[in-house]
Amino acid sequence: MKLNNFHKQISHKIYQRGEEYYEYDTIDNVEHSYPDTWTAEVEGSDVYSVEIKLNSDEIVSWNCDCPYDYDDMCKHVVAVLLYIRDNRDKHPVTIEASVSDSQEQLTEILKQTNNKELASFLSAYADKHPDFYQELVSNLHPKTKTTHRVDYIKEIQKCFKYSNDEYGFPQGGWAIAGKLDKYIKKAKSLIKLNCQEEAMTILLHIVREIGKDYEDYDYDEDLGYVCQEATELLGEMVETGLPDDLLKNLITEIGQLIKNDNYDNYDLADLDELLLSISAKTSNFDNGIRIIDEVLKNEPDSFRTPSLVMSKIKLLESADRKEEVEKVISSYLYLPEIRKIRLNELISEKQYEKALTLIDEGIDFAKKKGHSGTVTDWKDEKLSVYLLVRNKEKVIELAEDLFTTGRDSMKYYHILKTVIPTEKWADYLDDFLGKSTKQKTWGFGCVLAQIYIEEKYWDKLMAYVENNIQLGKYNSLGEYEPYLKTQYPERMLAFYRTQLITYAENNMGRDHYKYAAAVLKKMKTYPNGTEIADTLLAYFKSIYSKRRAMMEELGK
Repeated sequence: MKLNNFHKQISHKIYQRGEEYYEYDTIDNVEHSYPDTWTAEVEGSDVYSVEIKLNSDEIVSWNCDCPYDYDDMCKHVVAVLLYIRDNRDKHPVTIEASVSDSQEQLTEILKQTNNKELASFLSAYADKHPDFYQELVSNLHPKTKTTHRVDYIKEIQKCFKYSNDEYGFPQGGWAIAGKLDKYIKKAKSLIKLNCQEEAMTILLHIVREIGKDYEDYDYDEDLGYVCQEATELLGEMVETGLPDDLLKNLITEIGQLIKNDNYDNYDLADLDELLLSISAKTSNFDNGIRIIDEVLKNEPDSFRTPSLVMSKIKLLESADRKEEVEKVISSYLYLPEIRKIRLNELISEKQYEKALTLIDEGIDFAKKKGHSGTVTDWKDEKLSVYLLVRNKEKVIELAEDLFTTGRDSMKYYHILKTVIPTEKWADYLDDFLGKSTKQKTWGFGCVLAQIYIEEKYWDKLMAYVENNIQLGKYNSLGEYEPYLKTQYPERMLAFYRTQLITYAENNMGRDHYKYAAAVLKKMKTYPNGTEIADTLLAYFKSIYSKRRAMMEELGK
């Protein structure tokens, strides 16, 4: 097989895949030794070692430690062969000097020793021999390695270039996250060794690369977790203490990263918080404020405007620039989050009339924008103020409104119960629920059922179950049965019987049969339930005798 035409003798698909690997620059650590042996590492779903022996242009042998065993030659070998073909002149043969028997024996021992064993031995030996420890540190500590600087941009970008598995299927974000994990671990190790600049470089490259086109590949959010971890490590480095020059570089990098809204949109990194932390450490808040102002200028009304404004306010507060804080709040009162800051100030100062005016303005603004949810939130704030000033009439008015329009009906039910006199409560509740039922639709039945339980309206709860609940794995019957089993056992058995007959008519499959069998067993726990359940079982066996799986499950 010749180097210039080997593609004619292998699978076309394998050749294409190897060609892709070669073009994606996945080949590293290439060595060419005497007489004509090539070794290299190829990065795919993992890093694989390839060895190829040549005789001029003749391919003598090849080997790869990947798990592929469908054809004689894998794509990793193809990639290295293509590399050799195009780059042979760049790798002259290295002729190893002769070594003594003892050196050769040591080389073979090291080949048979895994990294963990070697690290354990070196650690123990260095602990007992201070001179050896000093030699290790002076030769192997990252700060002393000036001859070979790793190009982390290239290394980390390479993790994103090729993410197909051994069979050609896209692996997605989880595979890229797995490759990045070794760089996260390296950064942690460098931090422990006080190599902050190198660690910071790695972490910033990870955050930057993940933020690019993030939505295209991270379906399982694995990359999101990696990005968050990298950002948190940067935050820890800031808190622990970084030299001024690194802090200056970091805030410059954050200024660029924060322009990418992917970090906020997908909750990848809390860059605002990191910016606050750096500003606090350097006592230089102007840079942070300038960075946020630039983003706000470009995004005057985006989804992240509220969080950016909040960060600016925090920076100004930390710098004790109170007048500027008030100006920012006044400028952004149209944002509910900022209006709430002013509201809390007024409430703390007991300026309740101004607080109510501020809320009404917020309601009007939200109505004009068509933001019904925000209107509801402001009404809830208004209710809180009326509770503080003990305006009973307004509390009842708003609580009744929010019971049907708000997000938490039970909250407003409990408020009403505290303000309506006890002797009038029962009549009031019956009348109020009657009116509310006509207004509230989806999901309101569950609210009614919860109220029936709290009020011990067992007859109404039983009627609700009979009219609204259908048997099935995902119904809410389990919430109500403990109360109804003791109060209305006969009606519950009748309910089960009617529902189970309908369920068996409409559902087929072993899972459904298992569910039906479980219901029959539950019926037997009721007084006189065994007789009814057995009768129903006999009925099923006579009607559905040809459903073999059903008979098996009912017979258990």
